[in-house]
Amino acid sequence: MRLENKKSVAIIGCGAAGLAALKHFTAEGSPFTCVSYEQTDNVGGTWVYTDRVGKDKYGLPVHSSMYKSLRTNLPKEIMELQGFPHKGPEDKSYVAANEMLKYLEDYADHFDLKKHIKFHHHVKEISPLAGDRWRVTVIDLQEKIVETLEFDGVVICIGNYSNPAIPEVPGIEKFCGMKIHSHDYRDSSIFKDKSTVVIGCGPSGLDISFDIAKVAEKVYLSHHNQRVKNMKFPSNMVQKIDIKEVVENGIVFQDGSYEQVDSILYCTGYNYKYPFLSPECGIRVENNHVKPLFKHILNIEHPTMYFIGIPTNTAGFCMIDLQVQFAKTFLEGRAKLPSKEEMIEDTRLDVESRLASGLRPKELHMMGRRSKDYYDSLASLSGLESVSPVVLQIYFDGIDRFMCDFSHFREDKYKLLDKDHYMVKFPNEEEPVMRRQEIVLD
Repeated sequence: MRLENKKSVAIIGCGAAGLAALKHFTAEGSPFTCVSYEQTDNVGGTWVYTDRVGKDKYGLPVHSSMYKSLRTNLPKEIMELQGFPHKGPEDKSYVAANEMLKYLEDYADHFDLKKHIKFHHHVKEISPLAGDRWRVTVIDLQEKIVETLEFDGVVICIGNYSNPAIPEVPGIEKFCGMKIHSHDYRDSSIFKDKSTVVIGCGPSGLDISFDIAKVAEKVYLSHHNQRVKNMKFPSNMVQKIDIKEVVENGIVFQDGSYEQVDSILYCTGYNYKYPFLSPECGIRVENNHVKPLFKHILNIEHPTMYFIGIPTNTAGFCMIDLQVQFAKTFLEGRAKLPSKEEMIEDTRLDVESRLASGLRPKELHMMGRRSKDYYDSLASLSGLESVSPVVLQIYFDGIDRFMCDFSHFREDKYKLLDKDHYMVKFPNEEEPVMRRQEIVLD
C-alpha cells in the first residue's frame, strides 16, 4: 500500500495503552501512519517514578502517581502485552514498579516504537473536522512551538490515575494538619511518628496504609468496605467507620468516636478528565462516567475517536490489547460498526443493567465479574480472539488472596500452563497447586 493512501492516526500518551496502540497500528503491512504525543521524556506513563509532585518543569500537572515502595497488586503473568512476555524474574510474580517500567521500555525497544513518539509534546486541543477527521494542536514544550495537524483517527491513551478525586468532607477547611492525596504520595517519611487518617481502602489505600504504619505512630483507616473488616493489620493500625466531620486537630467518625490526628491522606481514587477535547468532540464526564461511549471505547458522536483503558477492576493489560485491536479493526474498515442508533441503545441497556446490579453512577466503568462478557462482546463485534478465561481466573483469584492475606499475597507465584490451567505456589505450601479456570459470573 502506498504511503499517501495510508490513514493517519494520532495516539495520545505513551504508557502501556499508548505503546500497545503504537505496536498494533504500526505493525508490518498496517494501513496507518502514526505519531504518538507524550508530554514527558520517557515511555511508561504511570509507571514512571518522579519525586516531583504538583507541577512539572513545564508547569503542567505531574502525571504519575507512582510511589517508591509500590509493587504490583496483580501477578506479572497477567500484566503482559501481546507478543512480549516478561523475561523474569521467574521466582516471583509480584514485581516492583521499576521492573514494570523496564518491561514497557523493553517492549518499546523490541518493536522499535520510539521513532514514532514525539516526547515533550503536550496536546493542547483536539477538535473534529468534516468527514470524521481531526485537528490536533500540540505544543513542543522544549522549543515552545505550537503546531496544528490533521488526522484520520485519534486514539486516546492517557490512563486513569492522574486526576485526583477529593471528596467533600464536612469541616475539612478547619483542619490544621497536613492534607494530601495518594497521587502526591512518594514515601512514608513525611508520616514518621505522626498520627494519620487514611480515607479509602482500595488497593492503594491498603498498600499505602501498611507502608505508613511502618513509621507512623498511629494509622486510622476510614472506610466502609465489609471485605476488609476481618483483614489482619499491624498493631498501630485501626479500622474506623466513615468520617462524620473534621475538626481543627482531629476527626469525628460516624459512630461518634473522635481521634486526634496530624495528617489526612486521601486514597479516594481518580477522575476521568480530558481537558484537551473541545466541546465539539461531544465527550462529557458526568459523575465520573465518560459518555457517550460505545463499549467504553468508541466516541458515538465521532466514531474515529477511541479511548483505551477506561474500564477498571479487570485485567488491564489484556484488555488494553483487545481494545486497541478493536479500534484498529474499525478504523481500518475490516468490520462495520453498528448504526449510531444501535450503539446508543446498546449503551443505554448496558448502563441500566449496571445500575440494576447495584453499581453507583460513578462506578459505571467497573468491570469485575462482567469482564468476560465485555471481552467476548468486543471480540464478537470485531472478529478478534477474546481474552483467555484463565487470565481472568488468575485476576479474580489474586484479588481474593489480596483480601484474605494482604501481608503475604505478594509471595504467591503463578505460572500459566495453557488457556484453561495455571499453577500457583503459596508461601505456606511446599508444592504448587494446579488450578483450572472456573469463572463464576454474577
